Parts: sequence; C-alpha cells; structure tokens
Amino acid sequence: MRNKSIRDALVAAGYEFVQFEPKIPGTRDLRPDAVAWAANSQGTLVPWAVVEVKASSAVIRPEAGLSALARARDMLGTVDHYVVVNGTEWYRTDAGIQRLTAVDGPAPPPHGGEGEITDVDLVTTMLADELWKAAARSRDKGRPTVDSDFSPDIVLGLNNLRTVTGSLVPVNEETLWQARRQAVIQFERRGREAGLFTSHKAVAQAVAQLAGSNLTRDLLDPFCGAGSFLWEAIDYAQKQGIGLYTVLGCDINQRMADVARSIGSVSPVPVEIVTADAFLNEDLPLSTCVVSAPPLGLRMQEDRELLDGSTTRDGDVVALDRIVQLLVDGGRAVLHLPAGITFRRNAERYRRFLATRYRVAAILGLPAGAVHGTGIRSVLMVIDNTAPTDTFIAQLGEDWESQLAPGGAALEAALTHINGDQQ
Repeated sequence: MRNKSIRDALVAAGYEFVQFEPKIPGTRDLRPDAVAWAANSQGTLVPWAVVEVKASSAVIRPEAGLSALARARDMLGTVDHYVVVNGTEWYRTDAGIQRLTAVDGPAPPPHGGEGEITDVDLVTTMLADELWKAAARSRDKGRPTVDSDFSPDIVLGLNNLRTVTGSLVPVNEETLWQARRQAVIQFERRGREAGLFTSHKAVAQAVAQLAGSNLTRDLLDPFCGAGSFLWEAIDYAQKQGIGLYTVLGCDINQRMADVARSIGSVSPVPVEIVTADAFLNEDLPLSTCVVSAPPLGLRMQEDRELLDGSTTRDGDVVALDRIVQLLVDGGRAVLHLPAGITFRRNAERYRRFLATRYRVAAILGLPAGAVHGTGIRSVLMVIDNTAPTDTFIAQLGEDWESQLAPGGAALEAALTHINGDQQ
C-alpha cells in the first residue's frame, strides 16, 4: 500500500516510469526507495526524482533521509528529491539537499514523463523482470525456471516498453541491442544449463579482439547458443569501423536459436540465425572468421572421420575439426574449448596434424570460472588457415579477466605475436 500511494502520487504528477528499490549500477548497497523517470530537454528519459520513505515522523525525523538522497543524486544525476513519511507526508529538498520543505506532493517534471529510452540498465531491468513474469505465467505455479518450455523471445521481440500507466514508450535501437543481450544473460544464468548457452563477457570480448582483422567480411558461429560471441564481435567491428557483410549463427537448440534471432533482429548489421545441427548441416558456408564455444564434453554416437584421416567419438575434437573445415584460405577461428583438448592422449594425432597444417597462432589457458556454471579449465585458441608458425602460449591465473581486458597484458602479448607474424 505504501508503494502504491507513492506511485500514484508520482503518476498523477506526470511521471510514467517509477522503480521501487532499483539496484544502482556501480554500487552494492544503494537502493533508493523509489526512482521516477522523466524526459530531459532532449526528450530522453532520465532518472529525475528520488524518494526516500520513512515510516513515522514520531519515530524518526524526515531529515534522516537526506544522506541517502545525496548519494542517489551523486550516482544518478537526479534533479528532484523527496522524503515521504507515512506514505502521505511529502517533503522536498533544496538543490543542495540540505533542507526540507513540506509540499502537497511531487512537482510535475518540466519536460513531461514520456520520452525515448536510452538507458541500458533501465531497459535491461525491465526486460529481465518481464521475462520472469512471462515465465511464471507460462508455468502458472511456483517459481519459474529457465529450464522450462518458456521462450524468452516472446518478451524480447518487443520494441517498446509499457509504462505504469499503460502507454508505450519507444526504446533507442542501440539501447535495445545492448539491453536484450544483458537481460538474456541475467535470465538464462539462473538455469542449470546456463553455461551451455551464454559466455562470460570477458571471454566474448577477448574473442572479438583476437578475431580482429579477420572481421572484414563474414562472421560465423556454428554453435552460437544465445549469440554471445556474435554480439561482441559485431560491437568490436562497429567500433573499429570494420564492415561485416554477413553474420550467421547456428544452434541445434530451438529455444536458444529463437532468443539469438530476437536479439539479432535489432543488430546494427544483418544477422541470420538458423536452427540446425552444425555437425550435420552441410549448408553452412565457408567463412573468413569463425568464433565459437562448442558444446562441452560431447560423446558422438558413432565414429566421425577427421581431416587427418583418423576417427573419433570425442565431441570436442569433432567440433574443432568441423570448425577448421569451415575456414576459407586465410580465414581465422577463435574458439573457447575445454583445456583437455590440448593434452588428452586421444587427441594427440589430431593436434600434430593441426600444428603442421594450420597456424595455431595462440593458446591462452583460463582457470576454472571462465565457463559459467562449471568448474572446468578452458583455453582460448586462435587458428589461422595459413602456413604454420610459432604458437603464443600463456596460462592465466585468477586475474584472467584483467589479463584479457582491452589493454590487458596477456591479450596485448597475444595480439602482438599474432599480428607480428602476419607482417
């Protein structure tokens, strides 16, 4: 009831978006009681008003809310700040958040409560909330799980968001592009199979940077899941001014292909997602650049012949071989694979074949934790369809995320080796 009365007062004043106890990015413990969004002078929705709620003026003075309001202003850049006692007594602060004045209610936002949404965190939060509401409705009982038959693309297909008054507000395309991806990660990672379909952002960003100069024409992920590697590669290409003409993702899981297709529909470059088994699909084109994290630990039902003439049922090796087959002359694959593929005895012959036939440009070992939801160790492997050269090898420790970040020591050393050998 308290939240309802505050929301009603804010809506009556002209605010369309009202959040209660939202998580503020960059902080651990700051959760304002209410944040109301309104348009700025450019017509963009921004956090405009913050409300701190106190239970009773007889127990605590309204001034006790000033410090929390000041913190919220510093983090959010809000303009108006209020303390509400008992849900009905409104107090407005001065510009410096030092004094309070009793008011009848919140002041109307000067530029109105509607506008285009450009805040990625806001849209991510709203989409994630809608995903869980829709999942709950699909089950109609208990706590929703992401391992049910619910498909998030139902929610992610929306290009507008509904406000508390029922009106629809447009979302900036770039904002929607970023927020859909983050909302999917938040939603999917609560499920038991999360690591199979979404990749750690630090890994995906490093994969994009390692792909680098090969992101010039076409991009393929034959085991794309929710598309983590594709989206980071597209972002990198856009920032570098590299022209990607075709982007293709493939996944055998219909639900994940639908999710990737929904995210890709607002991509700045055309994206096609197909639902198919990459091991069997003969229609996958040869590509200049392949990025992928194939499924882990598969055991094939029958022997598969590899490029070196040997046969195996080891799914990790079969996936690696399938990807190598998809590279054009001069093409590059950047892969996230289980570490075992670099030392398992049954893959020794194939490793020798790779080393003598292709340029295994870099192998970066990652500790447990780089594959979400598992305890396995993994590697980033860069393979060029060119003449063999020396391989850059590094084993990263617990600081692997900073080592792989843009400008990180391990990433820069790997890029220097890769690019130096190409010159």
